[in-house]
Amino acid sequence: MVGEKIKAIRMEKGITAKDLAEKSDVTPGYISQIERNLISPSLSVLMRIAEALSIPLVSLFSQEEQEEVTVIPKDNRTRIQFADINMEYQFVTPYSRKKNTCTQMEMLCFRLGPKSWGSTIVQYHEEAGECTLVLKGTLEYHIGGTVYTLHEGDSIYVPPKTYHQLYNPSDEDVEAVASISPALY
Repeated sequence: MVGEKIKAIRMEKGITAKDLAEKSDVTPGYISQIERNLISPSLSVLMRIAEALSIPLVSLFSQEEQEEVTVIPKDNRTRIQFADINMEYQFVTPYSRKKNTCTQMEMLCFRLGPKSWGSTIVQYHEEAGECTLVLKGTLEYHIGGTVYTLHEGDSIYVPPKTYHQLYNPSDEDVEAVASISPALY
């Protein structure tokens, strides 16, 4: 469970719940409720917690640490579903929290519900480029004042340091695959 992982990582790094709360802009009681799996935090809170712990977001959801050639069966992907956005991520590449282990790229499948934004905040990757391939549906990338509309089979490359948001303008789910390099989450 996410709360247990947050607590384990926090303790492993020698960070108090109070310090984590301050760095994440929440109360110590909120951190306690998360760590005891009493509440499900929003994506933005989880992102702030991951940043405060200096870990990729996906490490809060990964099942096992990987170092070698890895096959990840479709049914065993790390899945993330957030209550505050109508989007589900499925990580296709493995993740490891071990020191000096870094994945050069990250690949994930995602589904974005009808008439939904991928996030309430504008995405920005300082060092990572992103390439997305639409498998089903229509997906809009809002970059600056331009809207790039992608249909089934279309792809887009977004270079590092480019602010962007995703939107599904249709009444159907969008399914897509994205590759981020170097690994971000």
